[in-house]
Amino acid sequence: MECRRVLPELGGALIAAGVVACSPRGDPAPRADAGPDAPHVEAGRDAGAPEAGATRDAEPDAADAAPAADAGPGSLTELRVFATGGPGTNELAPAFSPAVHDYYVRCAAGANDLTVTMTAFPGSTVQLTRPSPSLLAPNLTLALTVNENDAIVAVASAGTATAEYWVRCLPHDFPHPGVTAHPEVGAVTAGYYLLGNAVGATGESGYAMVLDGLGVPVWYARADGPVFDVDEVVPGAISFVADLGFRILALDPPGDTRLPALPDDQHELQRLPDGDYVTTTGPLVTGVDLTGLSVTLADGTVQALGPDSTIVDCALVELDPGGHVVWRWRATDHFDAVLDSTWPRLSGSIVDVFHCNSIDVDSASGDLLVSARHMDSVFEVDKATGRVLWKMGGASYTKDDAPYVPVADPFHRQHDARFGAGWSATCSGGAGSISLFDDETDLPGPARAVIYDVRVGAPGDAGAGIDCGAPAAPGATVTWQRAGIEPSTDMGSFRLLSDGSRVIGWGVGDEGHAATEVDVAGNDRLDIDVDGPGADASYRVIKVPLSALDLEVLRRTAGR
Repeated sequence: MECRRVLPELGGALIAAGVVACSPRGDPAPRADAGPDAPHVEAGRDAGAPEAGATRDAEPDAADAAPAADAGPGSLTELRVFATGGPGTNELAPAFSPAVHDYYVRCAAGANDLTVTMTAFPGSTVQLTRPSPSLLAPNLTLALTVNENDAIVAVASAGTATAEYWVRCLPHDFPHPGVTAHPEVGAVTAGYYLLGNAVGATGESGYAMVLDGLGVPVWYARADGPVFDVDEVVPGAISFVADLGFRILALDPPGDTRLPALPDDQHELQRLPDGDYVTTTGPLVTGVDLTGLSVTLADGTVQALGPDSTIVDCALVELDPGGHVVWRWRATDHFDAVLDSTWPRLSGSIVDVFHCNSIDVDSASGDLLVSARHMDSVFEVDKATGRVLWKMGGASYTKDDAPYVPVADPFHRQHDARFGAGWSATCSGGAGSISLFDDETDLPGPARAVIYDVRVGAPGDAGAGIDCGAPAAPGATVTWQRAGIEPSTDMGSFRLLSDGSRVIGWGVGDEGHAATEVDVAGNDRLDIDVDGPGADASYRVIKVPLSALDLEVLRRTAGR
């Protein structure tokens, strides 16, 4: 992202606040966000092909209330919600199915007068439990007053068989979520999609949200302004950047942890194995000589930079659970603003020369993989010494004389660089796969998700039991990519899943979707759209397995 804020320096401890009581849950299973590499394939979207599958928007009333084929005892055969006194149009989304238990309706600000019609499977009964309890009956039609954020919950039962159906009254300024599946290509693995809307207009609300596979927001939290980097870095909690800093919302037990305000450019939050956090920040540095560097302005003119300039540094900061700084790394100690910056950007009188926008942690060594968008580079930092171990793409210079990895098919203005599952820090100074989202900003080529096979080519010990293969010259070659249709001016993400599928967040571009999930051959299996008021774009879209988050807890804590 290209947001510019100048925030206070570090200070203060973490703030924890209780919210509401929730039902108990078990420990989540480990996340599945890394997968094997796949053979190289170039597969762009077919812009002229018709959309297949079903979009999950509000649909008309069902023709009748006959029992559906997949209904059974303890389920509903009909669920309709419409505005009381209105035209009788079913506002429920997605279209009702007895096997689908989460829905939403779009609500106005404040109170909404709605009528709900529910019919249970023959021999079963239905009862409304939210917003207030109703009588138990085979079928019900109830007039309700529901506030935005509230849920309508119906419980169908037959003996010991029961099923809950949740309908969320979405806030008036919530974006319009939608999912288009392409089952003819193949079904996606069940999971939750985590994203936020990066609103740009003053006064608009941003939302951190969790969508299910039908595009239903089963959880969301509101913020004043844009929301970036929605993730699950702490098991069972949702983290995101909003309101001038990172928030970590624990769901069960409830809590709101806020990392202390840091200088601008908090693009990433990672949790280290010891429980500490590492994030990016952008402190200002004055008196920097930028002679020899120039920037292209919005009107196309070129402005030469000079001495006594102010730049945004790239800093990596480690915070302990109490919010205290225990480790800090500065790019200006290892890179030269003139020799290393390939795409400096000017905001007022401040020059952004590095713009670090992602961090990944090598689970074996603890070292950090960093993406610097305005250097067109990805590099690895030795956590123990701070030295740059190697640099890939962009200019070859470093103050550390680090090995340089040339890229045969270069990336430009990239985001979200990640180690592949087979990465080895000990083979030839580093070897394996690295994935990233290539924005191609200001270039004619389309944005793409790409996986590189990387060989640092420096001397290194293979280690016991590791076969590094034959020595290879330094270099990075594309082994897989999936192109969009236009460059992305900003943002974007790319994550590999354990089943081999991949989720691409398209950032700010003309792709037509916020994200696309593809298989290993690059085939489009599912598209995610976030349209409507304050939608704009999503900084990242990531997917976690159903086991990572408890659906019951998500439902009961939505709208915090």
